Amino acid sequence: MAQTQAVKLFRPQTYFRAESVAEATQFLLEHDGSVVIAGGTDLLVEKNCDIVSLVDITRLGLDYVKVEEKLVRIGACTTFTQIEKDATLGKQPYSSLVEAARTIGGVAIRNEATIGGNICNAVPSADSAPPLMVLDSKVRITSHERERTIPLDDFFLHVRKVDLKKGEMVTEIHIPKPPPHTGTCFMKLGRAADDISVVNAAARVTLGQGETLQNVRLVLGAVAPVPLRAKKAEAQLMRGGVESISEVAETAADEAKPISDVRASVGYRRDMCKVLSERVLRMALDRAEAS
Repeated sequence: MAQTQAVKLFRPQTYFRAESVAEATQFLLEHDGSVVIAGGTDLLVEKNCDIVSLVDITRLGLDYVKVEEKLVRIGACTTFTQIEKDATLGKQPYSSLVEAARTIGGVAIRNEATIGGNICNAVPSADSAPPLMVLDSKVRITSHERERTIPLDDFFLHVRKVDLKKGEMVTEIHIPKPPPHTGTCFMKLGRAADDISVVNAAARVTLGQGETLQNVRLVLGAVAPVPLRAKKAEAQLMRGGVESISEVAETAADEAKPISDVRASVGYRRDMCKVLSERVLRMALDRAEAS
């Protein structure tokens, strides 16, 4: 008689509510199979059977947006509803992040889902990643013995894999204040307005004297294992000026590495990379000129 294989279930053995960052990181260090939970909108859908312990960080006071002279600091537990309603983030050059926040699920999801969870889950379609990356954001990572801050570009290693070592957790996201005459834009394409992105894109344009291009960023999501900064397209735009945006969008599409899945084919995703790249670049340029 054939033996049936035991089915693994999502049944964490321990739930630990941390009262401080030090408590949380110490628990993560000492317990294999432990993960952080805040909103839980990804974790409780995926139900990873390898998770042994849940570390609740909702009491650590990490839900804030703090505006400083040269920096905007966003706590890891800040929800997308908080981001959506923040007065500073609602204005240029930060409003691309709000544009992304408004597309993440419905109201109930945005009330719970956190920006830290969105980037730490590291799915290619994460909507907050492209606008944060075009703003040159950094991630503050805390462990029981030290803190380190790294560019968000370097944080993503592969699908569902980030640069977090054992005993570490993300505590803040830092957005440096962009120069004057900077405009940003985020757009996404999904099967519905609040669906997971088929393709998403964010752009940043900073103008110098005489409205010359001083800085350009273009990041595409859901078309590579990690959010893709289209560096060839950026360099092409800096060389060719604003008249070359259509050609630059084609270069961005060529840089993409999409796959076919239940949401879209490779060809459709590549075509939409071109469309969205051109649209976000033109909108970011318009906003930079108006600032």
